[in-house]
Amino acid sequence: MQEEKSNPQIKFETTWGGEDNWYTKSKRWAQKQVPPLNFIFLAIVEYLKIKWIDAKVEATMQDVDRQAEEIVKQWEQEDDQRAHKAEVVEEGLFGEEGWSISISNPVVERRSQETDGRLGTGSDEIRLGEKLPDPWNS
Repeated sequence: MQEEKSNPQIKFETTWGGEDNWYTKSKRWAQKQVPPLNFIFLAIVEYLKIKWIDAKVEATMQDVDRQAEEIVKQWEQEDDQRAHKAEVVEEGLFGEEGWSISISNPVVERRSQETDGRLGTGSDEIRLGEKLPDPWNS
């Protein structure tokens, strides 16, 4: 009798880039199962993947909402710090001789000092319709 030599078989798996997360591991595991069960396990893994994606989207949306609220609070704090309070000074009683009121507001006082006289708004200015001939009269 001749002795049979057994050839050991080594099986290995490789992944080609990407992250080996729970989904890829579960899908590989389900594919290795016996034929009637592997289809059921693959369907369950695909269903869980959809639920996992929905949960990730919801968590990301909540994080975006939280960040937006923080930005709005920060903007409101900056606006409060920059807000200038109008200073009202009253002298005397209303209706008395020499009564006056003055309001000081730095925001209003920063207006432009001069107007640009290049824009003609007077009634003696040449109008646009007078310069261009009417194309229908030709």
